[in-house]
Amino acid sequence: MSSLLLAVNFAGWGLIQWAIFIVIIAAIVAVVFVALKQFGIAIPGWVITIFWILVVAVVCIGAIRFLASL
Repeated sequence: MSSLLLAVNFAGWGLIQWAIFIVIIAAIVAVVFVALKQFGIAIPGWVITIFWILVVAVVCIGAIRFLASL
């Protein structure tokens, strides 16, 4: 998997490709989160808070890039 990521040229990606990539990563994280809850593993509140801060930051950065490209 890591060699696959190294082969991808992230610099040439546009806003749409980044948005799709972020949605895929978010979906993977969500599936893992649900699975951990089903396994009875508690996720600390601070981890969830940091995750949401990162999500909001990514959305804000995407919006700023979009507005800057207009």
